[in-house]
Amino acid sequence: MRQRFQPGKQTMNQKIIVTGGTGFIGQHTVVDLLERGHEVIVPTSRKGDHQIEGATYILCDLTDPSAMKDLVEEVRADTLVHIAWRAAVSGLWGAPENTTWLQASLALGRAFLDAGGKRIALCGSCGEYDWTSGMCIEDVTPLRPNTIYGASKVSVMHGLTAMCEVAGASLVTGRPFFIYGPREHESRLTAYVIKSLLNGKDAECSHGMQLRDYSHVADVGRGMSALAVSDLTGEYNIGSGEAVRVKDVILEIAKEVGRPDLVKIGARAAPAFEPALIVADMSKTRTSELDWEPRFTLESGVADAITWFRQYG
Repeated sequence: MRQRFQPGKQTMNQKIIVTGGTGFIGQHTVVDLLERGHEVIVPTSRKGDHQIEGATYILCDLTDPSAMKDLVEEVRADTLVHIAWRAAVSGLWGAPENTTWLQASLALGRAFLDAGGKRIALCGSCGEYDWTSGMCIEDVTPLRPNTIYGASKVSVMHGLTAMCEVAGASLVTGRPFFIYGPREHESRLTAYVIKSLLNGKDAECSHGMQLRDYSHVADVGRGMSALAVSDLTGEYNIGSGEAVRVKDVILEIAKEVGRPDLVKIGARAAPAFEPALIVADMSKTRTSELDWEPRFTLESGVADAITWFRQYG
């Protein structure tokens, strides 16, 4: 049984389903699509969970094949933006629940195309790449993940690519890198450091010399929105293109909070398998005429995240 509820007036243009639209990334995608004038439908498992005025929310368990099929047949959307992926946040990379979402994602894609859908925008991950080279380049760097999460994401992309080719539909994949910002789960590094310092507790970290590509979650959400309504197909990185030391991110948080004394660099061992460098090559995205560019610098993004955690965290 599914129940429809709508907190605000819709705007009409394309009809777009956004899975994960109440989540960390997806809420920003919903906001941007609404601002672009589209009708947005959000399947959700919990009524009243982070709703945005103007979108329509439908109670639906996306892992229930029958409910999911009913959803897409009722809505008859033009575009599907698939972001939902609710494997365990802590230990995400190796969680066996990833395979559940692999299966659910392929079933959703097939049902959407069978219902007449014409375009899918898939949220992938930098975890799909072979990280041995450090620089991740679409169509060049091999897709050779070393985690269940990354392998599941690759499998979804390959499966949906084949389905779209058969159905005469289009597929575009956005690959976010390292995301931080408001509502980040406290098991993730930046949220852990922010919450620890705001609560006057030590933030125990590794050596922090790893180089990573960090993006504010609002920029990632807008990137998925822009890809969805574009004419682009294929795979596109969503990142900053800049390699930043993890240590520098931690120290920026400490400076903004005003508690550098609580940061304990080197108090934890870094995972043995962790690569020294993971960064997005942004050349393809920047030359694609995509209607998107990041709005946040690291400094402004960290400040925004801290402001949110002070108020809500």
